[in-house]
Amino acid sequence: MNPIILLVLMAAFLVLLIYVFHPPFPSIGRLLAFLALLAIGAIMAYMFVIYIFDYDPDPLRLRIANGITDNKIVDLTQIVPGLPEDLELIQRLDTDNDPDDGELLEWAVLYRYDTVVSGEGAVSGPYGAAIYDVDRCRPPAIQSYELAPANYDYLAQTWATVGAENMIEYKDPLSSELDRPEVIVRGLSPGQVLTDLNIFRKVGIEPNCLEVQAWRQAHPGQAFPYGDWLRYDNIGSFRGNYEVRRDGQTVSVFDRGPFERSQIVIRKDYRPRNGSYLYPGTQTLLDPVEYRLTFGKGAPTDVPEVYYPEKAVLAFYELLGKDQASLDQAKTYLSPGAQDAYDIDTDTFGLSADSESVAQARSKLDRALVLEIRYVPDRDAERLHEDRQVTVIVVGANKDGGVDYAHPCTVTWRIIAEPNPQALPYGCEWRLDRYQSSCPGPGEHGELPAAESTIGWLGSFAN
Repeated sequence: MNPIILLVLMAAFLVLLIYVFHPPFPSIGRLLAFLALLAIGAIMAYMFVIYIFDYDPDPLRLRIANGITDNKIVDLTQIVPGLPEDLELIQRLDTDNDPDDGELLEWAVLYRYDTVVSGEGAVSGPYGAAIYDVDRCRPPAIQSYELAPANYDYLAQTWATVGAENMIEYKDPLSSELDRPEVIVRGLSPGQVLTDLNIFRKVGIEPNCLEVQAWRQAHPGQAFPYGDWLRYDNIGSFRGNYEVRRDGQTVSVFDRGPFERSQIVIRKDYRPRNGSYLYPGTQTLLDPVEYRLTFGKGAPTDVPEVYYPEKAVLAFYELLGKDQASLDQAKTYLSPGAQDAYDIDTDTFGLSADSESVAQARSKLDRALVLEIRYVPDRDAERLHEDRQVTVIVVGANKDGGVDYAHPCTVTWRIIAEPNPQALPYGCEWRLDRYQSSCPGPGEHGELPAAESTIGWLGSFAN
């Protein structure tokens, strides 16, 4: 520090000290209260500028830190292209559970590339990510490892976060049976909805310093190829145009079809096998362990009063086979005639009664899954309360998670409109009245008119 600056500060300190303590002397309590007032005022001003004026303090904090240390700290915002002066994009994480690291954590860095700068100076573009780690050799070096998703895709578009946790218990034989944590990059859309999820794991065995030195002696002037020893493999890459959710090891992807009026989504559930969600040696996701149509945000509160008859059918099958309270609620979706004709506790409702079925015609049914819905929207017919037809393809699942995909059943329901002037928009409630199934069984009742047999496509699955 410049001695002149130090002398000026000392002089200013003495002047202020004499001014504060010249007679009459203030009490110690008042002095402490004044200092507290200054501190609280400074904090309030700081928060006011940040939250009211949306001021980003990170650039100033970085300049202060670099100034105090004479620009001798490692500032990744000056090293990584596309990394703005935003400290939220840099995390210190334990990404490898290496006992030799002690308290040393890795740097997980998110950055933008292929950026577009708007007229207001806002920067947008897809996100990439990398891990920076320090070796313990002479001289110590910082190594970088790219977190590259399947097909070198982007990780997020609007916003991204990164974390590390041991979400999959897996002792990797390529890492000397170490059970390393997974690095999880979450891509968020506007509204903080998770739409991209990429999972990585460190693979390989870190070379010791003797191996590094021996290689450098044999290859003078060349950088040691850490990438041949260590890497971060992508073990799962998920994207849903509606949402992605994770419950432990289970990742659920929700997609909406184009121009789908009923807000029905396709749900696919994935679980890892041998420590990965991908087929060995490929970038291809394993087949989903379960897939079905469902409501993105849950079934409507008052199902019979829904605008669309197909919603009533899906809501009925989502309750079928569950606890008694759910069955009692499903029964209210049936017309009075259907309630008399079908026993809600035992009827198959079109599901397979085959002896090889995992659900075995309701005796072992835990859930019914709707794989496809077919319906021809007709606003005029709906407004006139005409009978409608909705066709679904359904399978059963037992309590052990076994799904009867070998016995899909095509079930066509006649939906009738019961007048209710309070129901919007057409003054009626849609109720399930009669069904016909391609899987004959003890629950089949009646024939449906042939004139209603033309059914349009609403939604189906593609792996």
